[in-house]
Amino acid sequence: MLQYIITAEGNPTYHAFQVLLILFTMFLLTTTERSAPGQLRNMSEYSQDRIHRAETGFTLRENGVAEFRWASEWTHFTANNYPEKKAILVWKFRNGTRAYSHDEDFFIGDLGKIVGYLVSGAAKYLQDIHGKKIQPMTRSNYPVELELWIGEIDATTGYVTEVFVDRVCFDAEKINLDLPHHFSDCNNRQQQ
Repeated sequence: MLQYIITAEGNPTYHAFQVLLILFTMFLLTTTERSAPGQLRNMSEYSQDRIHRAETGFTLRENGVAEFRWASEWTHFTANNYPEKKAILVWKFRNGTRAYSHDEDFFIGDLGKIVGYLVSGAAKYLQDIHGKKIQPMTRSNYPVELELWIGEIDATTGYVTEVFVDRVCFDAEKINLDLPHHFSDCNNRQQQ
């Protein structure tokens, strides 16, 4: 039957089939045009957005110099849905101080294109909410929580967190100088 419709040029069904074929082709072309930028993105190997625990932590040196390290895993879905947003880390210290860090060179929409889906960074200083460098860590004032957010960073408003992604905690009663410390799951601890 289908062969008869496709080959019978004098048949009115043939013309209707041609019109449907043209409409279907136009539909495919318009839908693939909209999704074309996403097709240039590599697929993510991660099943959820989260802080990478093994590569995230801090060290306080004997001379008072701090080293902050972070890494985050991202999904293909998030990269597509938040193209113009930034990944923001909020460091919460024992004395209540909040400090911020981010990777300056990319937007979440760059994941899978310019950078991979595992993004890492390091710094000797963090920033206050307005982007001014600070280093609040001492032997008695160290990070006790770290949160990963999606948001914006603007020169006038500073850090603006919008979508919560993940949280990790550091539960030790003290830190040791010159040794790396890592975060772990928060085990039902209330958010500060």
